[in-house]
Amino acid sequence: AQPRTAIYFVNCVVSPHIFDMGRGTRYTGVMRYAILRVQKLKSAVAVHRSMKHAFRAQETPNADKSRTPENTHIGAHSVAEGMAAFREALPEKMRKNAVQCIEYLMAASPEAMQGKTREQQDAYFQDALDWLRKRHGAENVIYAGIHRDEKTPHMYAYVVPKDPDTGRLNCRRFLGGAAALRGMQTDFAEQVGNQHGLQRGIEGSKAKHQRVSQFYAQIEKAGQVPKIEPDELQPKVLGKRLLGLQRVEEAPKAIAERLNAKIEAAACPLAEKAAVAVSERRRAVEMAKTAQTMQELLKTAEKAVAAFTKGLNQQEVEQVMIKANALRRAKEMALKLEAQRNANAVFRI
Repeated sequence: AQPRTAIYFVNCVVSPHIFDMGRGTRYTGVMRYAILRVQKLKSAVAVHRSMKHAFRAQETPNADKSRTPENTHIGAHSVAEGMAAFREALPEKMRKNAVQCIEYLMAASPEAMQGKTREQQDAYFQDALDWLRKRHGAENVIYAGIHRDEKTPHMYAYVVPKDPDTGRLNCRRFLGGAAALRGMQTDFAEQVGNQHGLQRGIEGSKAKHQRVSQFYAQIEKAGQVPKIEPDELQPKVLGKRLLGLQRVEEAPKAIAERLNAKIEAAACPLAEKAAVAVSERRRAVEMAKTAQTMQELLKTAEKAVAAFTKGLNQQEVEQVMIKANALRRAKEMALKLEAQRNANAVFRI
């Protein structure tokens, strides 16, 4: 899967997984965030490639092989079983460019997840899976798993996005538009995250997402400055000539290239780790700006409300607010119904 994660990271949506651990958003500080990421997979080839990562059927540099047996698989126990379940769930007819599968990543900010016991982690993942099954129908959640062999445990799941009304593929119904994605994030945080001491990321943040696999790789690859041992300065024997009487040794240039390669191999991860520190600092500034903007909007709204309710008593103000909220909900419902009608119209066409 092509993993990506709101800004937090988790090296997977599984496509070396989402969830930009996909539309990832990295969060900084000591906040405890619920993380939900999605990745659209438009072909069986993309699903197969993602599942190879999920089942560790390919090299996974950021995974600890000694802990891979601790991973959990639900609904399938191999790439072959997962692909069979995927094909069985697909409808008989589908558009050529339809999204065939959605890969979900469900996790929490590292400090929050690592602060939980195994039982608490499992309870969170179970609630996340229940939420997903309720959202799509249990029969459409073809396979889910938990990776515990990476730095931050996380759950991933594969869903065939069938419309419950038509039985056709309809990813737009679930992920259509920015408003729908924001609503999904909010619902997940309220229905799942809050029950486990986790909150939603700041809505409206302009911070850019970073692919989880890239972020984790930066952290986990960081090593120490290498030591150059005295014997490494000596030229290596490359071969012998004249019946073994004459040795062929490395040239000074070859020695320099060998040592430079060793230094570079260790220095690159350190440079990447430094780059992460810089990006974290930049993220903190972006979050502060977002918070300030929202505070200004709140003050403007409060002034508008104060002017609108001037002269009213407390009970009358409460009645006005109730009616305003009812109108807002009615508008949101109307927009949702309109979006659904538009989506259905696309299929009729």
